[in-house]
Amino acid sequence: MYEQIRTAIRIRKGLIPSNTNAYRIFDGISDGHEGIFIDVFNGHWLVSYREEEPEPLWFEGHEAESIWFKAIEQEDKGAARCVRGDPDMSRVVIMENGVSFEVDFAAGYSQGLFLDQRLNRLEVAGRASGKKILNCFSYTCGFSVAAAVAGAQSTTSIDLSRSYLEWGKRNFSINDISLSSSNHHFCRGDVFEWLNQFRRKERSFDGVILDPPSFSRSKKGGVFTIERDYPRLVAAASRLVGKGGWILACCNHHGINEGKFKSLISEGMLKSESVVVLDESLQMPPDFSGQPYLKSIFLEF
Repeated sequence: MYEQIRTAIRIRKGLIPSNTNAYRIFDGISDGHEGIFIDVFNGHWLVSYREEEPEPLWFEGHEAESIWFKAIEQEDKGAARCVRGDPDMSRVVIMENGVSFEVDFAAGYSQGLFLDQRLNRLEVAGRASGKKILNCFSYTCGFSVAAAVAGAQSTTSIDLSRSYLEWGKRNFSINDISLSSSNHHFCRGDVFEWLNQFRRKERSFDGVILDPPSFSRSKKGGVFTIERDYPRLVAAASRLVGKGGWILACCNHHGINEGKFKSLISEGMLKSESVVVLDESLQMPPDFSGQPYLKSIFLEF
């Protein structure tokens, strides 16, 4: 396994831009070992595993400021465990495409940034200058920050979690983006309720990001599932986008293939009666060499 890790690292040389220090260096069976995934965050390693915990000897001799182990069984949402380095230094600032983000190995669900969305954040940044951007299910506001750094006129981030939105505000701050103006908005609560409120107030956006979890439950008891709710999500969002605007629609559900995902999007567009063009599907970053589970499609209005 030690040599497999060395080989995987060598393969990724040249794949990662110089202004990025957070990426995947080992991607399960595609790199020779099923159920083991290693992400590097500015020199710190997160080793995620299914079933059996990795052997510490696999990582001897590899340069890493700290190493954290995290079980990724469906029922286990616990934080990562530090096996090398200082466990009290769990927060790290990383850089992706020249944009800074805070990650936290002690966070339970995720470390604060989904690395498989790197190319999508770059694409959104390229479309954001002078535009009004709406980020639904924003988590720690990664897309919003990328858009703001690229010169977005405004960003609006929606999430159920107050703590994630506060985390998002820190991401804005470490990129020297002032939050004292009214250009960047943080909306806590249910996405559908906010989308309906924006429509009633006749607010519109130039770009909308839809990157929902496969399943979520609000404090009011509402449940979101991809299979049932993605069409109405697309329909509600599309009513806020004017001509020349776009929606980035994403889905990371392993059980939904690209064909099914496109059918869910098409169902939503029929409900909204909008005329759109589906761009070619975007690819996952090259360091994610395994199953292409993340589906990403731009809808052009």
